[in-house]
Amino acid sequence: MPQTRQLPPMPPIGQPESFYARQAQYADRVGDPHLHESFKVGQYISLGLDKSLPWEKKIKFFDHALRRHCTPPPLPDEDVWLFYRQLADLVRTHCGEEALRLASKMDDEFADRLSRGERESNVAADAESFFESLIGLNTTRPNHFTDEDWRQLKLLRDQWV
Repeated sequence: MPQTRQLPPMPPIGQPESFYARQAQYADRVGDPHLHESFKVGQYISLGLDKSLPWEKKIKFFDHALRRHCTPPPLPDEDVWLFYRQLADLVRTHCGEEALRLASKMDDEFADRLSRGERESNVAADAESFFESLIGLNTTRPNHFTDEDWRQLKLLRDQWV
């Protein structure tokens, strides 16, 4: 009879870094590489959501999680492949939500500046700089965003730039 593999659930988000380190060490002790990767994804998402960090540091955490911890082993079964795809989707979802949170906050600030009489050209220049650092000059979706988040971020950018 084939043995049934139990893949771990998606990791909890927002725990202290020490929680993820302990869980990844546990996964290593019991020989579960999928559990290890799951908790590493949770760790890097949580680090990327730290509100005190600038976007440039946040995106490094999200990209690291995608590159290093959301890649299935060679020749995976379909359930393993799906598991790693779900991990990657989890990273993209949180990355996009964080980018939209930051973009929405700046959208409000730009609108406030205009309502206080600041020159539109000054606001537009700051908006261009902000959105370039947030989403780059790409015309195609970066790997760390979902299609929907990318569309919304471009809409916000296009109203200012």
